[in-house]
Amino acid sequence: MINYKILLKIALFAVSLAGSTQAVAKTVTLVDEQGQPFINAVISVKATAGEVSSPSVAPAQPAIMDQVNRQFEPTTLVIEQGRTVVFPNSDNIRHHVYSFSQPKPFEIKLYAGDSVPPVKFDKSGIVVLGCNIHDSMVGYIYVKDQQPTWETDASGKAELNTTQTEVLIWHPDLSVNHLNRLPFTLSDDDKPVEIVLVRIAQLETSKRVFGNSKFKRQ
Repeated sequence: MINYKILLKIALFAVSLAGSTQAVAKTVTLVDEQGQPFINAVISVKATAGEVSSPSVAPAQPAIMDQVNRQFEPTTLVIEQGRTVVFPNSDNIRHHVYSFSQPKPFEIKLYAGDSVPPVKFDKSGIVVLGCNIHDSMVGYIYVKDQQPTWETDASGKAELNTTQTEVLIWHPDLSVNHLNRLPFTLSDDDKPVEIVLVRIAQLETSKRVFGNSKFKRQ
């Protein structure tokens, strides 16, 4: 004989369980002490012990990190682990792109145009880029791991949709070495939140120069 009371309790429990694991949409805004937004900051879910995430497939189409007016364009590029990046030179002068960063050290010697092969970024992490000819050129490639990731817009906002409350926040201005990811605990509701972070102030010379003595100038 079917016990309908037991079935009803099981159904209610399943509904309750589903509700507790439902992703919560939340607007997060990142600003500094002056109220200025952190543009192109990256917010990612913090991996927990024993948590297994589904691997993502990197797009076959390469991402583009251009060089325009002696600057990297975009300044920050967020890509999937395993994706390739092309480095066209849209300036009318030659550049010498390089990185010392552990996830992907590489060098593209003096070149012009777009006749250089793409570079594959097969390890997650933050890659700082420089030009051995132009010390003011600094760029960043954020290679995502398997955790959900969002990027802030021009007003410092990101729309998160996750069941997790523990996140990591990255922006090059949040640490002297440009690599630190700051932990933050979100509330588990859908109320918008504004997070005020300290923007690390540095002298212009120390902020923009990146390892210009590594390679011999050509």
